[in-house]
Amino acid sequence: FMDYAMPRADNFPQFIVANNVVAAPNNPFGIKGAGEGGTTGAIGVIINAIVDALSELGIREIDLPATPEHIWRLIQDHK
Repeated sequence: FMDYAMPRADNFPQFIVANNVVAAPNNPFGIKGAGEGGTTGAIGVIINAIVDALSELGIREIDLPATPEHIWRLIQDHK
C-alpha cells in the first residue's frame, strides 16, 4: 500500500442503500439460499497459488483464464 493512496470514506460518492424484499415462492418460509458466497474467494486463492508456484521463474501475475496451455506458454516465455 505504499505505492498508491488507499481510498478513504471521503473519496467515495454518497451511496443510497435500499432493500427490495421479495419472498421466494418455492419454499414455505420464503427464504433464499446463498450457496455461492463460499466460493467467491476460491478464484483468487487458486490464482495466487499458481503465481506462487511460478514465482521462481519471475512470474508475478497471470491473466484469467488459467488454462493449462496459458500457464505452459507463460513458463516457456519466462525460461
